[in-house]
Amino acid sequence: MDAVQERLTEFSQEAHELYLNKSVPYLDGPPEPLDFYRDWIGPNKPCIIRNALSHWPALSRWTLDYLREKIGSKVISVAVTPNGYADAVAGDYFVMPEERKMSFSSVLDIIEGKVQRSGVFYVQKQCSNLLQELPELIDDLEPHVAWMSAALGKMPDAVNFWLGEEKAITSMHKDPYENLYCVISGEKHFILLPPTDRPFIPYGNHSNWTGHVT
Repeated sequence: MDAVQERLTEFSQEAHELYLNKSVPYLDGPPEPLDFYRDWIGPNKPCIIRNALSHWPALSRWTLDYLREKIGSKVISVAVTPNGYADAVAGDYFVMPEERKMSFSSVLDIIEGKVQRSGVFYVQKQCSNLLQELPELIDDLEPHVAWMSAALGKMPDAVNFWLGEEKAITSMHKDPYENLYCVISGEKHFILLPPTDRPFIPYGNHSNWTGHVT
């Protein structure tokens, strides 16, 4: 096993030196689908694309007041955790968040600090919740990004809407599909690890448990 570990370490080091960028590159606009697949999807490399979605009305429309008026009465699924960590390992358990049904306005009241509640509230359901729970917002953006769909040769598996505060954290995970993350307002910090680092990431099996915040 020592020899295998040594080879894996060398492979990871060589990938970092010869193949992986020191920082995530920026593109100044939406790429051509074939170029995007060749340069980024195929090699499994991340990039940040400026002005790719500047035509979306959501960029100028989506204020909290606008969202209250548009979908304030809508009842949506909200993840609630005591510390912001949803779908995370805690001790011997894989803890899933408590899921509550709440009006969108109620969630905004909590995030804005108008109402005090225990726990961290995060709109993060990952089963195409934008299309299923908030179809009223589709006209403010697009149900899919044309050049990304063309690059992949298919429509997206899911279109999700996420909303949270700075304490909301997504735990380390891997996805079996490509991701295009569009930031409308605020910022999101990502920590990305290349596939060549997989042998060095701790892995284990845990019993599932659903949390409850009082």
